[in-house]
Amino acid sequence: MTKENINGILTYGCKIYLFWSVTNEDIKRYLTAERDAMKTGYSIKTWKMRLFCPEKQMIETTEALYREAVAFYYELLKEREELWAENLLTIQGHLEKLTVPGRDGREPKYIPPGGKLPVYFRRSAMNKAAMAVKTAASAESFPEKIDANITFFKGMYRDLTDTSVVLKLWNGKKWIWVLCGLTGRPFPKEAALLSPTLVHEEKWLMFHVPVKQENSDARTAKERMQEGARVCSVRFTNTDSFAVCTVLDEGSRQLAVKNCRGGNAYRHHCKALLKKVEASRAFTDKDNVSQPNRKYYMHLKHLNEHYAHQVSKEIIDFCKENHTGILVLPEYDEDFSRISMYRSGNYSPLHLSIRIRNYLKYKAWAEGILVLELRADGTEKQCSICGATGKKQGSIFICQNGHQVNRFLNGARNLGRKCQESFRKNNKPS
Repeated sequence: MTKENINGILTYGCKIYLFWSVTNEDIKRYLTAERDAMKTGYSIKTWKMRLFCPEKQMIETTEALYREAVAFYYELLKEREELWAENLLTIQGHLEKLTVPGRDGREPKYIPPGGKLPVYFRRSAMNKAAMAVKTAASAESFPEKIDANITFFKGMYRDLTDTSVVLKLWNGKKWIWVLCGLTGRPFPKEAALLSPTLVHEEKWLMFHVPVKQENSDARTAKERMQEGARVCSVRFTNTDSFAVCTVLDEGSRQLAVKNCRGGNAYRHHCKALLKKVEASRAFTDKDNVSQPNRKYYMHLKHLNEHYAHQVSKEIIDFCKENHTGILVLPEYDEDFSRISMYRSGNYSPLHLSIRIRNYLKYKAWAEGILVLELRADGTEKQCSICGATGKKQGSIFICQNGHQVNRFLNGARNLGRKCQESFRKNNKPS
């Protein structure tokens, strides 16, 4: 094939493409796009919906039967150590041979609670028991009792929408389809809704629905770097800035900077709640409850979740605005991390970075952004402008050549360049 325009047919995989007056560059771009389009992945998020059921008694009866079924299968599996290492499908098959009549007239050795259970109800209970046994076996400690929230497999629910769902419930005598209401965020379009779980949260009944969404970009970090992907590096702080982010292009030139503020406001809200806890302790310590001042601690929990979601969303939006393919987070050795978290305190911007980091990982992947964690050793002692060593003075880094830069931005730049340099070294021809 020459550089001149050609007429012909190109076969790629099992597809045939017709090209009229195309060049080598046209073909290369088309094949690259086709290859990238085939490299897809997916992400799963849990949508938390509030459930309103007109038959609350039937919900309780169904949950009680489910717990009995899980406990029944759990006890059977505890006695069969040869099944603990098997996959869930294999375990399910063995349990059904023991507890379900066969088409060939085989009689079951054991009868589950409630007698004949709906097929998807019992399989859900089997899977829950199998996972509990696997967890207990790895920990070498089997609890006497396990608490299991009911997961509705397909066949136990239908017509799931943003506002309602129909559940198959047990009233003590027979199974009945019941229409229930739902409130919460609408499900994303073109997403697959997986088996939901019924969860009690305080006085509310929640419906946790796993939502599977396709990720159109599942390229590896090496592939992205080879194609010149932009890198966003992050430096978490214990100041008013939760995080300082910078975007670098293929040549390690800075393109944009983001300062995620709100650390002081977060710290202030936490201190206010902790003061309320301390002030009320004299009146609540003798209360006959498992956790006095629970409402205040729940406020703290929700405050942490709010700020962590807010900051992680800001960082992801910043990456999307600047077409970033890789997000680099700093990683420190265990001793340094433990000491830093201890000194910063439980309700500090730096301590919240643990939760922010966890949220970033799944949010980034859902947007086609790859998260890498890289050791941050040496990134704070080197000037990001000239490479000379220096020292920090407050929030400023000053190098031997006189350059001054925000020390958190300096660390973020060096982290991103360290990531790029590591890939360049690995890609050098031997």
